[in-house]
Amino acid sequence: MLLDDIEIFLALSETKSLSQAAERLYMSRPGLSQKLANIESRYGAKLYERTSSGVVPTPAGQIVTKFAKKISVLESALAAELAAADEHFDSTIEVGMSFADGVTLLPALVRKFHDVHPEALVHLDAGYEPELMKKLKEGKLDFALLENQPIEDEISRETLGYKRLRFCAPDKPPYNSTPQPVKVETLLEWPMIIYEWNSGRHMVGNRHFRERYGISLTDHNMVARFDTHEAMMNGAKAGLGWATVPDCIYERYRNEPGLIWFKVDTDPMRYPVDLAWHTGRLMSPLALEFKDFIRDNVPKGYFGTNE
Repeated sequence: MLLDDIEIFLALSETKSLSQAAERLYMSRPGLSQKLANIESRYGAKLYERTSSGVVPTPAGQIVTKFAKKISVLESALAAELAAADEHFDSTIEVGMSFADGVTLLPALVRKFHDVHPEALVHLDAGYEPELMKKLKEGKLDFALLENQPIEDEISRETLGYKRLRFCAPDKPPYNSTPQPVKVETLLEWPMIIYEWNSGRHMVGNRHFRERYGISLTDHNMVARFDTHEAMMNGAKAGLGWATVPDCIYERYRNEPGLIWFKVDTDPMRYPVDLAWHTGRLMSPLALEFKDFIRDNVPKGYFGTNE
């Protein structure tokens, strides 16, 4: 089957009209009719019936159309494979980054480091903490920027500073009409949206309420679980419920219409932002320098005191 045949079969299958198919293929209608006649002659079978309302595939036409669609998919896959081969990136430094503070901090620091070391090719591998910890242990990352993962024997860590979780809710009753700080008992009655279930920050909230009040996350009135902060914030704006987000997400949405930021009658919920690496992995001098560069170049005030 020729590539030209595939285009014709697909166009006829989608338009069911010689005129519309000819227009899509930048051909004249007589030209397409002649082309189709030549294809039918080559296959030795009538492929389409011409009717007053368009063209209808014969049983043989249905078979060739099915194969044309399969070949079209394979052709697209081939193009994607070839493009991927052209886009091969030989990184010199492999860095894992959490979806909140990692995504916020690291891209700008890569730019600054690249000014000093233009030969450095950095791969920032974004993921949730359990996934990044697994890659650290497997030696797939030089180091990672993580949030509140538990201490493990094989992993060394250095805390860069501490951030806090903020409470947000829809700008509508009862959230915007309840006096602040909101009582914990009231908070538990409100519907709660969970954000990034696998992130280390959920350990912060869970530990906070468990240690102080004997309450697990399962005791909250959870109504939804979203895996991106964009979805969570849109859910809150739509009135689905309240949520907690890290400082860096708060900074992006602090003036967003439809949302309010409120305080709760409890201690601040803080979490550490750490550099972590596998003790058994031998990092290159360039990777070690970048790790130290991150520690020494965190923007001033990023870990400042939060009221």
